[in-house]
Amino acid sequence: MRAIITSATLLFLLAHQALADDMDFSKIKCSDFLSSPKDQISIVLAWLEGYYTKENAPPIMYSDKVIKDAKALSEYCNSNRDDDIIKAAEKVMPVK
Repeated sequence: MRAIITSATLLFLLAHQALADDMDFSKIKCSDFLSSPKDQISIVLAWLEGYYTKENAPPIMYSDKVIKDAKALSEYCNSNRDDDIIKAAEKVMPVK
């Protein structure tokens, strides 16, 4: 019984931590994005790739497109550090 309670408590705490780390992409400035840890940059890029893909497109992440988009986003953000990441993505990540 103690193991069940411990497991349930651990799951609750992990779920609570995940909720505490929600990201509002409209509030992430380019400067924040550029200075983020690599794992967070990867999460943002993966989300943006999905968001800027046609609704009925096949579930494929094209590596050439990801690399091209990441470079374009980085270049845009370096020149426009006060813009939010959504505005930046809208400028450089056309829907495929």
